Amino acid sequence: MKLAGVLSLLEAGVGGGSSGFDVTAIMTDSVVTLQGQLFSVLGVVVPAIVVVTAAIVATKFGISWMRRIKG
Repeated sequence: MKLAGVLSLLEAGVGGGSSGFDVTAIMTDSVVTLQGQLFSVLGVVVPAIVVVTAAIVATKFGISWMRRIKG
């Protein structure tokens, strides 16, 4: 049985599904939850990447500056 057929049976309440089962609401809730989790992860990862990149650039700049001073 294809997934669309199963979902339509569940929405119709056939095959033991409850009559209050709403696939649209469940999928919407799932997407909203996933979106919130992804944004919370990005809120931690992006600043960390910026800090690491800035440290690498500053280190390279500092090394080249010291080489120019040294001669």
